[in-house]
Amino acid sequence: MKPKVSIIVPVYKTRETLEKCVNSLLNQTLQEIEIILVDDGSPDESGEMCDSFCKDPRVHVVHKENGGLSSARNAGLRIASGDYIGFVDSDDYVHSEMFYKLYDRIKTDGSDICICSHYTADSAGNIVEHHFKNMPKVLNCSEILKMLILPMIGITPGTTEKEIEGFVCRNLYRKKLISDYEFKSEREFFAEDVISAMELYKECERITVLDECLYYYKYNGESLSNTYRPQVYKLLNNLLEWEEAYLKKEQLFEQEKQRLFSTGVKFLIFSIQNIKKGNLGEKREQEEVKNVLEQSMIRESISNINIFKYGWKMKILVLLSRCSCTKLLLRVL
Repeated sequence: MKPKVSIIVPVYKTRETLEKCVNSLLNQTLQEIEIILVDDGSPDESGEMCDSFCKDPRVHVVHKENGGLSSARNAGLRIASGDYIGFVDSDDYVHSEMFYKLYDRIKTDGSDICICSHYTADSAGNIVEHHFKNMPKVLNCSEILKMLILPMIGITPGTTEKEIEGFVCRNLYRKKLISDYEFKSEREFFAEDVISAMELYKECERITVLDECLYYYKYNGESLSNTYRPQVYKLLNNLLEWEEAYLKKEQLFEQEKQRLFSTGVKFLIFSIQNIKKGNLGEKREQEEVKNVLEQSMIRESISNINIFKYGWKMKILVLLSRCSCTKLLLRVL
């Protein structure tokens, strides 16, 4: 039977969470699915665990050399046969009705993508709901740009806008929209999901928003955003450069540049905080902060952000950055 939905699961060193993830998919109320487990050269037992799930004929396994999360998604996408495509990370899990509800709504509304709300679940078992605020149930092209795409770039200072995450895993995609798409590598861009969301959302005529929390994002202290990553500022700057090019291509840069610069300042803070997690020593830390300040888009953001839209703490931070006061920046952050 041809599956209605293909669910692609990249797998890498997740032996402790993989079973819960896959079982949450096998127990979906929507039975007409295929589950594609992509073993991305995992050095632990995760690859063998993937094969053990093949007793269910809906499960297919791909073993490949390690190439990263995006390359695993691309590998799964190439063999997906469902009319609609979903993605789940192997350290997360989903509600038993997630794909039934997403499929029902995307078919009913005739949309290209259906997005659901999500939970975050930490290692202590604390679960928090994350809902959309004041979002229409179905968005047209202009609403997609205003309410989904632009808030992913950043928040315009002095407004009451809310950021929108670019999560791939809470979306269901019409296959015709995504079948030829190539996900950008997380080894080139930080938060690469933002790029795929912006590119794919732009191609949609209609997007459905299902404001029910159906996806459980497993938050843990060893995630990429919570551990030291050498030179992460380069990946952050690459994302800013991509977003700048996007705005210019869409002839939106002049009117929307402040939201981009606000994200540049946020990335500056993130980068310095990341450096402090590395225990590099005072001299090396100052050198790394200097490297952050030399990144093209971070420097442009610092130079051009409208500081009068911020409180005094942020004003001090920006002024210290403009003066390259690396030692003081490390102290205040």
